[in-house]
Amino acid sequence: MNDQKQRDQALNIEDSFIVQAPAGSGKTELITQRYLKLLGFAEEPENILVMTFTNRAVDELKLRIVSALSQVKMQPPEEPHKLKTYNLAVQALKQSKKRGWDLVRHPSRLKVITIDSLSNLIVSRFPSLDQLIPPRTIIDSYEYDFIYHQAAENTLLLIDDEEYKSSVSSVLLYLDNHVDRFYRLIVEMLAKREQWLPRFFIDGALDVKSLEVISQTLIADYLEALRGTAQKILGVNFFGLLQASKREDISQISKLPGSDLNDLKDWKTIAEILITKSSGSWRKKIDVTIGFPAELKEEKAQLKKFIESLDSEFELKKMLSNLHNLPSVHFPEFTKKSITNIAQVLKLSVAELKVIFDEKGVQDFSEVSLQAINALDTCEELSDIALLLDYQIKHILVDEFQDTSYLQLNLIQKLVDGWQKNDGKTIFFVGDPMQSIYKFRESQVGIFLEVVKSGIANLKIIPLILNTNFRSTKSIVCENNDIFAKIFPNDDDLIVGSIHYSKSDPASKVEQKNAISFYPFGPNQGREESEEIVRIIKESLLNNQENEVAVLVRSRSHLGELSSALKKHNINFESIKTESLRSNLFTRDLLSLTRALLSLSDKLAWLSILRAPWCGLRLKDLLVLSQSSDQTILNQLKNLDSVQNLSTDAINRSRHIYLATKEAILLEGKFSFVERFSFVLDQLCKDKELDEQEKSIKTQFLKLLNHCESNQVLNTKTIESMLQDLYAPSRSANIKLMTIHQAKGLEFHTVIIPGLGKKGRNDNLQLMQIQEFSDNNVLLAPIKPTYEDSESETYLYLQHLKKQQSHFELMRLLYVAMSRAKDTVHLLGAISKNGRPTAGSFLSLLGSYYEKNLDTVNVQNQINLEIEKAPKLIRNKTLTPPLEREESYIDKSNNNPKTFDLIYQGTLGTIVHYYLEHAEFNPSTLSIETMLRERGVPTRLLHSLSNLILSLLVNTRRDNNFEWIFKHRESTEVESEFSDSAQTIIVDRLFVEDGVLWIIDFKTASLNEGESIKAFIERQKIAHHAQIKKYSDVLEAFFQLPSKSALYCPAVSQLIFL
Repeated sequence: MNDQKQRDQALNIEDSFIVQAPAGSGKTELITQRYLKLLGFAEEPENILVMTFTNRAVDELKLRIVSALSQVKMQPPEEPHKLKTYNLAVQALKQSKKRGWDLVRHPSRLKVITIDSLSNLIVSRFPSLDQLIPPRTIIDSYEYDFIYHQAAENTLLLIDDEEYKSSVSSVLLYLDNHVDRFYRLIVEMLAKREQWLPRFFIDGALDVKSLEVISQTLIADYLEALRGTAQKILGVNFFGLLQASKREDISQISKLPGSDLNDLKDWKTIAEILITKSSGSWRKKIDVTIGFPAELKEEKAQLKKFIESLDSEFELKKMLSNLHNLPSVHFPEFTKKSITNIAQVLKLSVAELKVIFDEKGVQDFSEVSLQAINALDTCEELSDIALLLDYQIKHILVDEFQDTSYLQLNLIQKLVDGWQKNDGKTIFFVGDPMQSIYKFRESQVGIFLEVVKSGIANLKIIPLILNTNFRSTKSIVCENNDIFAKIFPNDDDLIVGSIHYSKSDPASKVEQKNAISFYPFGPNQGREESEEIVRIIKESLLNNQENEVAVLVRSRSHLGELSSALKKHNINFESIKTESLRSNLFTRDLLSLTRALLSLSDKLAWLSILRAPWCGLRLKDLLVLSQSSDQTILNQLKNLDSVQNLSTDAINRSRHIYLATKEAILLEGKFSFVERFSFVLDQLCKDKELDEQEKSIKTQFLKLLNHCESNQVLNTKTIESMLQDLYAPSRSANIKLMTIHQAKGLEFHTVIIPGLGKKGRNDNLQLMQIQEFSDNNVLLAPIKPTYEDSESETYLYLQHLKKQQSHFELMRLLYVAMSRAKDTVHLLGAISKNGRPTAGSFLSLLGSYYEKNLDTVNVQNQINLEIEKAPKLIRNKTLTPPLEREESYIDKSNNNPKTFDLIYQGTLGTIVHYYLEHAEFNPSTLSIETMLRERGVPTRLLHSLSNLILSLLVNTRRDNNFEWIFKHRESTEVESEFSDSAQTIIVDRLFVEDGVLWIIDFKTASLNEGESIKAFIERQKIAHHAQIKKYSDVLEAFFQLPSKSALYCPAVSQLIFL
């Protein structure tokens, strides 16, 4: 090993280190060895604290340490690295015996915990009035949105409070009185309040000036870096050429500008001279637009020649192009006022959230982390922290350090604040910035680079780099080196999160052909791709039945077609958090039972539980029970013998359903719903023992029901919404289907990465852009108000920054996926219809490496998939008559009467869309009238307009197309935002069926007076053709699937295919 010196140095327990350990480099073994060595010299095991980020990582580290201590009883191993671990464990046990620790019997003294657990420990022991309150429960992730939304609703109610009315109403007006956007803003910001809450509020108010200072500092730093790059390239000759320009703002630039804010204008002028703004490429045309008319022929030629000489100066070109992406130098007064109002509302929402936490006796991880920081802030001496934790920390080891957030870094800094050089205390960070892929959890790869450069607190940190790969064969390591050296950037950048690639050296000598294989496909070849994966899996298992094969994807939605293909070929597989709990058959039975007990008249729910395995009625018997129009299913079950044409088998099977549910219904009011539900379920399942998967689903479902009941939101809509964030457990198998994030830290013999040509989900347009920086500063900017034409410079800067960060994280995500393999990697992906890889896909990164392979795919002559068309839709023979206009639609306060269409058509559309989005087809009149009031509809119109909305929803529910449009599918998305480089679209409803992407757009248009149905359909096609074509173009590029589109018009019960 050519990095043995670094590995040995890392075991020097007198120094502090930050170790970059690429994939397969033995990171866990190294941190285990250092821990064991520290144990061999420690006064107490609790003096050593090991922190990581997941419970899985904690379990693995503890197992490694305990196993090493247990192995001492065995013969010493022969492998050098294992022998080193063995010897360190021997020394640790000697110290254990000497000091009476008995670590083998008391492994709980080994302090290996998650950072969240440490925060919880600090908070639980912090001496404050909170100790009078019982310990709080950490809420599950699926509960976050519900509680944040509750806090948002309570915040909006403060509009009636004189003290807060101005701020709340101003923010509501800023959002164009869209209550849903108001709620969304608060929910988004509460979810990441640990980023902004500790930094912004000075003496209880937001210091807006500090935001302006941060923005100006970023600009000045950028200009300083630009000046450093440009001064080597733009010399006296260049500025001499500018003197000939007829534009005064150009000719007056006689030297390289500085880095002062006043110099920004000159830098932008230089960028205009050298760069084409639209494409970001070097300017080719020297003309009058930059002050060089035709008569300056010689000067134009000289400037053109100079610009041509810059062709290889990529860094200068990039930096000049990005000048137009910088934030605002000064914030307008309106922006300052708006931010101040938003900040006040956010502060109120935090207070409301704390009230909810207090009432429920719960908290989220953000709350725990913020309280832990606050607790450490009150500790003036190191002894205070020791008292808080019951022990003195002398050594800290942090695994997976590249996944640290600024809040977590702050916690670590406070733990080591006051540590001095040569005081016997050390810190040891280990991780790999090339594997930093948790930006969505606020991890910042720049933190790793920052600590390498500057250390932490008062400690000098020695950087070490490992480069030996023990996991993969020589062929995989070498080819990965070739691929990622081309993909990764050359330089590191803390702000945008760019990391250069660090090559690995293989420990293995095994070489094989086709260690990494690439399979290109044309567009619309999803089925062929799935069949190819099946072939690869079969071949891998044929070579060795014990081989572990992992199929890794960016998004769970990319696995749908593959799961079906594997089932078709009878291949057992393990889906790790890929199948929604809601789509599981047993969950559907539990949901039907819940609906039945909540609503005794819900015919569909009662028929479903009779069809479920615990009863198993045949369809012809269900048809008999469903035909009664004057009796509920429950009443029929009560009198089974009197139900005509019901089979004897059905009577016998149904009787125990009635007995079980009857008992639960009679106990209503005496026992909780969860208790009654559990009783019925136990009765129904007593003759059928649940398997492990079903037991796990039952536990999750009961926990969810209990949450809903205790929060008084026990209804089908809430339950189904929460089920979307839970995943069904899967039976163990050698074939693993999982996301790349779930595979991090694991290894497999064969890795298959399909869907290379697909993009991940676009981030929704943020109502507030926010970014943390390494100097403990945060910059934020709200989205523009609806009446403004464009976003603020600061908002666009932060948006651009996030796009850059996502681009560099995409590189790292691909590296994580391809570095999981021991033996072989299989890459599968489809190009887009234009013959090129889709922007933002893995294939766009690999395209140049596999350019020849992609050329073999003839886009124009692809074999067309045999796509089973969607079932033929039956149109209503009798059409709903045109909606009659009521006199109340006329605005009598205006001399020029206007129909409802002209005044409130947008409001009607918004509300109908809302109910269709949430599949709520029978809302209460109160619910509809509340939404109408919120949108400014006069009281005298509430009744007639709510009736109109109800009629549209009833039409939808009765339509023959209803079941097909609103059928539950895993692929269904509603009100989703998608973007390409030029536009953002919001789609009402889309889903994939039989390999076709269906786009459904809801329209509340109605027949004009005297208009025929045929004319109406033609009018709608013409009116919306361009819009739907735009949707199709964006979505086909995004999903890499053929699409079909339709308009649904509930006013006339028409599904119009385009």
